[in-house]
Amino acid sequence: MRSIIAFDIETTGLDPDLDSIIEIGAVRFKGDRVEAEWSNLINPGRSLPPFITQLTGITDEMLGAAPRITQVLPELEAFIGEDPILGHNVRFDLSFMQRRGLFEFNAALDTYDLASVLMPSAGRYGLSALASALAVPVRSAHRALDDAHTTRQIYLKLFEQALQIPVPILEEITRLGEELEWGAGMIFDDAYRERGSPLERHTLELFKAPTKPKRSGFNPVKLTPINKDEVAAIFEPAGDLNRQLAGYEHRPQQVSMATAVAEAFNQKKHLLVEAGTGTGKSIAYLVPAFLWAEQNQQRVVISTNTLNLQDQLIHKDVPDLNDALSKEFDAAILKGRGNYLCPRRFNALRSLGPRNPEEMRVLAKLLLWLAQGGSGERSELNLPMGEMAVWSRLSAEDDDCSLEACASHTGGRCPYYKARLAADSAHVIVINHALLLADIATGSRVIPEYDYLIVDEAHHLESATTQGLSFKVSEFEVKRVLRDLGSSRRGLLRQIVDLARRTLPPSERAKVEDVIATTAERVEECTSGASVLFERLKDMLENQRDGKPVGPYGQQLRILPSTRTLPDWESVEIAWENFREPLATIASALSDLADGLESLQPTEGEPASTLAVAMRIVRRSLAEIYTQMENMIFEPDPMVIYWIELSSQESRLTLHAAPLEVGPLVERHLWHEKEAVVMTSATLTTGGEFDFIRRRLFADDADELALGSPFDYETSTLLYLISDIPEPVERSKYQRAVEVGLTQLLKATDGRGLVLFTSNQQLQLTARAIAEPLAKAGIHVYEQSRGASRHALLEGFRQSENAVLLGTRSFWEGVDVPGPALSVLAIVRLPFDVPSDPIIAARAETYESPFDQYMVPEAILRFRQGFGRLIRTRADRGVVAIFDRRLLSKSYGAAFVESLPRCTVRQGPLADLPQAAQRWLNL
Repeated sequence: MRSIIAFDIETTGLDPDLDSIIEIGAVRFKGDRVEAEWSNLINPGRSLPPFITQLTGITDEMLGAAPRITQVLPELEAFIGEDPILGHNVRFDLSFMQRRGLFEFNAALDTYDLASVLMPSAGRYGLSALASALAVPVRSAHRALDDAHTTRQIYLKLFEQALQIPVPILEEITRLGEELEWGAGMIFDDAYRERGSPLERHTLELFKAPTKPKRSGFNPVKLTPINKDEVAAIFEPAGDLNRQLAGYEHRPQQVSMATAVAEAFNQKKHLLVEAGTGTGKSIAYLVPAFLWAEQNQQRVVISTNTLNLQDQLIHKDVPDLNDALSKEFDAAILKGRGNYLCPRRFNALRSLGPRNPEEMRVLAKLLLWLAQGGSGERSELNLPMGEMAVWSRLSAEDDDCSLEACASHTGGRCPYYKARLAADSAHVIVINHALLLADIATGSRVIPEYDYLIVDEAHHLESATTQGLSFKVSEFEVKRVLRDLGSSRRGLLRQIVDLARRTLPPSERAKVEDVIATTAERVEECTSGASVLFERLKDMLENQRDGKPVGPYGQQLRILPSTRTLPDWESVEIAWENFREPLATIASALSDLADGLESLQPTEGEPASTLAVAMRIVRRSLAEIYTQMENMIFEPDPMVIYWIELSSQESRLTLHAAPLEVGPLVERHLWHEKEAVVMTSATLTTGGEFDFIRRRLFADDADELALGSPFDYETSTLLYLISDIPEPVERSKYQRAVEVGLTQLLKATDGRGLVLFTSNQQLQLTARAIAEPLAKAGIHVYEQSRGASRHALLEGFRQSENAVLLGTRSFWEGVDVPGPALSVLAIVRLPFDVPSDPIIAARAETYESPFDQYMVPEAILRFRQGFGRLIRTRADRGVVAIFDRRLLSKSYGAAFVESLPRCTVRQGPLADLPQAAQRWLNL
């Protein structure tokens, strides 16, 4: 057993080139015995950022007498020597060391990698979260020596888990990683050596056979209307829901919605329903949906925007409804193919082997997860960003794969195939908006046939459709696909050559080698052509900004008819002309090679079959790149928005395409084709009218129903409109007023606030200004820009007694913190879209008065969503403070206020806000 060094550092920031180390901790251990420890504070030669002091507890005073980094490194180097270094996200810690020439050749072990494999479904992989999950006591988080001890203990716990892995899985993980350096490789090697080889070889069944569906499907009979009175009776005070569900409250709005949905189904009508917060709209539409499906043998599809709502429907609302009504209504979740693991692709990567640490980590994670009974559905896994890219190459995202072919290839064991079987027999199928539109795009080949649809969170339908039908590609991504293909000496092409040499007679082998050689030449031409094309595009952007540096928000340029007349555009066309021919040749050659491989050796799991799968993946990627770029440069569609974007930090250029309008798609494939469509949300109206959403979704003929919230906002909510704050156009004065006002307000209310921003930059400026004074008042600041996950930020905020959460766009929705923990909501600026955004600009141009008819209604809908974060139950009480005087000074301001429920509204100076909030909250 070897000695290992558990290692951790604290720094002034995340960049090893710009930031400094302020503390180092190291623990040498062997097994469960600590042999020695070493630690030191380091003087960075500069003042600490306030948030670092808040995070670590380390102050400038503590570092004043500490040594400089150069004084302690020789002692640290002697302590660690050549021993393996263990850390949590150890590459971060080593990047600061290796910049100074230390520990470049020490083996690196990472508890993050190890936990990612051994705990594939863990919610978080942060050090504190893992310590909690593994019952490891934490001394002081974010102090180097204490974190090193915590890392050591987590490692020991995880190594014990590694020893429990079935030996065939442990053996395969070891074999797959033997040619790669990754953070858990040595650890699994040690575990395998300690377990020893099995006496008998056996193969684990990773993909389970499908279970028999509850029913064979639906056989529609003559339609019988459902009884609206019976529907209403279920919700009445003496009804089934009240008798069976604890805490159930009778809400007239819920009854009205349920009967309206029933009437829409009965009469084959379309309906728009706005149901305010607290209505209970999911149960309101589930009751008539299930009754209709059961009575008429007609499946109903429910589409949502978020996974949280899907989980609520499947795991809470449907079981509650079955209990209350003594029924066995069956609901199934069906997600896009990209959410399911493809056995063929997975086995192909197992056969071909991983090419980088991310692929190795994901392979090991999936092997263990499946061996432990994992379903093959992505939601069961925690897949960080790098791992998501690998998952996308292993998922069932293959439109060419029919259910029949899937059943043939995998014996029905494909997770997507099993999900489709369950959906086929369910009364209600729960999907998301992206899948709803994917079904449209593929000619209704994704979702089982249906005629009755409910769209919840319908205010997101346009943006979800836009995202689902958009295209984005960078030079890096083009070259990555080409690099996967390789040449006759490496990559997939090399593997085909090796296979041909093993299995084909000389004459056939020579033909294959000729095709591979020609394709490899085209790959080189494409790689060079991609470099030239993206360089020409960068030149064009640089000329558009007259050689000035890229701004903090990057640069975007729409490709309009006027763009095509620029002098630089001709060079772009020439570069694409030179790139497109070899690209098309490769795509055609790959299709032929894949066909040849499948006919050569069609046995599932054999090298030829796995290579054919990999070939088709690459061909599909290249074909999409060709089609999109051909349209963008030579054959633009007037109903598509095209633009070029250059990031500010990485200077990475990307090409984009998105639909101009989604309304025509919704009209043609939903309003016209489905018998009844119900669209609902808490926010569908602006100014009390459905006109805006009708225009966006082409919902001209739908009936409408607007239901207020059952909450008494006039009693529960104070809406404070600040009358003397500078307007946002006066940037420095406005920002200073925001900082001072928020600090005083949140001190007065002991935190307990959510502050909503419209830009990350302003959020960061404000966080830096208010963090220290609030910390002195005992109020913890959680800010979205700090890199923590949304879930982690919300959990931290919920569990803190006196805290404030600063968030941008994603926090305007989906935040549900009932009770006094969230008593103050501050909206810093009205949430207008950036008018220069290519999609916003293009869509605004379709209106006679873009600002009034498009920008204002969009902002009102988002404003209403933000307002809805505060009052979540009848017992809640709170203050909404608007730090944007345009509500009072601009003609459109009244429309924002009038769109809200009737609150107690007060106008007053910024200085009076803290006291007004205290009085309202009875503090």
